[in-house]
Amino acid sequence: MLSGSDTVYVLRYFDLIGRAEGCRLLLTAANASWTEEHPEWPAEKANQPFERLPVLVERSNGDEWILCESLTIERYLARVFGFMPTDLKQAALQEQMVDQQADLVPAFMAQLMATDDMKSKQIDEFNTLLDRIVKEHGRILSRNSSKQHLFGDQLSYADISLYAFYKVYIVYLKIYQSNIDEIVKPKLTPEIINLILSIEKEPLLAPHLSKCDSMAAVLTSKAL
Repeated sequence: MLSGSDTVYVLRYFDLIGRAEGCRLLLTAANASWTEEHPEWPAEKANQPFERLPVLVERSNGDEWILCESLTIERYLARVFGFMPTDLKQAALQEQMVDQQADLVPAFMAQLMATDDMKSKQIDEFNTLLDRIVKEHGRILSRNSSKQHLFGDQLSYADISLYAFYKVYIVYLKIYQSNIDEIVKPKLTPEIINLILSIEKEPLLAPHLSKCDSMAAVLTSKAL
């Protein structure tokens, strides 16, 4: 852990899962001293870097340092708190997976907002990309001796990112597309489901996840 004990963090985001869940999980897993703020929006928009959220504020020894962009914040925290490998090639493999997951966001929005004449095409593209991501998760997991983690035998940035990814697409995005969980869940193999449930049981994450709805209930429930 590189951050000093006198370092405190403030995470600014909306009061929802969204793009900040990975940041929350990393701060929680690190047992960092942190709080979350929910800026009034759009009243405080102009006061944020690039006029967007999430924003991380780091305060240490009287100094204040501010960082924006969700994935940049995640990678910074993962390195500061030792959830990212120090080996550059091993770290790149985890970052590569996270970037592949991020590609699904514009695909989801495209199929959601598509006009009738483009709807079928955009849905197909979303499903094709989602299938590719799920397959890659399975490939990574199959190569690791521990089936409770994607890399190695301890909680890593990749594990945290994967959990947040599926939480977003199975739980959070239902506010935009009510059947999104019915699209995503059938694509998950038993091995990936077990991995998600294993990550959810990680004691380091309990202070945050104990306040959230369980993914276990969602993943094991059957459609009526």
